[in-house]
Amino acid sequence: MPSPRPTTADPASAPAPSRRRWLALAAPVFALMIVGLDATILTVALPTLANELSATTTELQWFTDAYTLPFAGLLLPFGALGDRIGRRKVLLGGLLLFGVGSLMVMGVDSSEGLIISRVVMGAGAAAITPLALAIVPLMFPAAERGKAMAITTAGFALGVPLGPLAGGWLLDNYWWGSIFLINVPVVVLAIAGILLFVPETKAANAKRLDLIGAVLSITGVTAFVYAVIEIPNAGWNDPAVLLPGVGGIVLLITLVTWLRKATAPLVDLDFFRNKRFTWASIAVSNVMFILFGVLFVVPQFFQQVQGKDAFSTGLHLLPLILALVVAARLGGRIAERSGPKAVITVGMIMWTIGLLILAGVDTDTDFTTTGSALALMGAALGFTMPTTLDMILSSLPEEHVGAGSALANSMRQIGASIGVAVLGSTLNALYRNGVDPDVPAQLPAEAQDAIRDNVAAAAKAADKLPAPQGGTLLESAQDAFVSGMSAVALICAALAALTTILVIAFLPARDKQPAPPKTADAPTAA
Repeated sequence: MPSPRPTTADPASAPAPSRRRWLALAAPVFALMIVGLDATILTVALPTLANELSATTTELQWFTDAYTLPFAGLLLPFGALGDRIGRRKVLLGGLLLFGVGSLMVMGVDSSEGLIISRVVMGAGAAAITPLALAIVPLMFPAAERGKAMAITTAGFALGVPLGPLAGGWLLDNYWWGSIFLINVPVVVLAIAGILLFVPETKAANAKRLDLIGAVLSITGVTAFVYAVIEIPNAGWNDPAVLLPGVGGIVLLITLVTWLRKATAPLVDLDFFRNKRFTWASIAVSNVMFILFGVLFVVPQFFQQVQGKDAFSTGLHLLPLILALVVAARLGGRIAERSGPKAVITVGMIMWTIGLLILAGVDTDTDFTTTGSALALMGAALGFTMPTTLDMILSSLPEEHVGAGSALANSMRQIGASIGVAVLGSTLNALYRNGVDPDVPAQLPAEAQDAIRDNVAAAAKAADKLPAPQGGTLLESAQDAFVSGMSAVALICAALAALTTILVIAFLPARDKQPAPPKTADAPTAA
């Protein structure tokens, strides 16, 4: 079957026939689901990778941040490129890149190799996310657009917590690389759906691509987030941190100055004049900071402290997943009656309560307490993520939906990257301080360093030591980890409480339709 014929964007063009556009919706939903899933599927694999690849805690952080870093840095250029040359083209390119990165793990036998493959996947995700979100409202008439966007954003939101569940099952039954190879058939299905059903769209009066803005965006975001990740390892004064940190800030300030003066900027900063766009973007960025921090520490707690296997860890995250599904559906109904502000406010309060419960978890806490905290956080995610994403997209004029959604998603991924960096480093520092006094002096220096690096190494060493000494070491390591996890939960709870206050104070209570653009961008006839 031939792909849809591209035609000139025309405001009067009718959307595709009903059956065809709902079939077409499956492609971006699949694409966004694997992006969300791959952002978190690694969480249950961290203890396995620490053993299989002899990875340090810093390398474990980089396994996550190697994905989110290019994701954040390339979102703006890819979103603007899609508006200019065609959203369907860039989306297909992103899916191909994502598939290639997933296949690269077949040749990986080191931490460095996995980090490289994750960079490639992150670059693909940067093209997939803004364009998949951009094409959906252009395929549907106004009466169906809300339902279509709810399904699309729920696809991404569902992929995030499904990652640990799918990853746990695969790790218990197959080679660790299978958690990435699972992406390949989904990528193939998404590409087939796009080629068969999704029409091409682009901005009606596309301007030239802002290459200067693109370079400043990529280098500035990448340098700044890299510095944040490396601060705990090298210290503030180390040139390896200071130079990219200061350089990244300077580049980002230069980017803002350039965007204000450029005749055809990479992204229009006037988006921030819309309070719905601004405060919904800030709220979802903070949610991503919290979510990725929680998913970095909780699976390790289940496996390294409470002795669960990978699949059991995924099952223990089911309260979060089930609560997310229920809350996402319920949140949409509440938003129709009471407005999205009420839903987001309730969600942020639930984040705060769930995180405070998590902060009180100890090494021998039963699952009733931990599961309750996860259920509250899952419901909070279901209330906050789909609702904020819908507010962001509905605030954008159609001709700039690619660049605008890329800007919001860039903020979101920066939040995720910094969340893993800051919270992972907090966990690492408190763990080291807690376990250090009980590290046996008679062990080789390499073994002592490994014990100070993660609980898995401490457990290995404890098995080889005499019973009293080994038991003391293992108990010290587990207590130190839980102390770090509690600190992470408290930091996240404070951020959730602050976000609640900001949402109440500044987020508009009711949606207002965005001002109509001078030239509309309609979907191409299929």
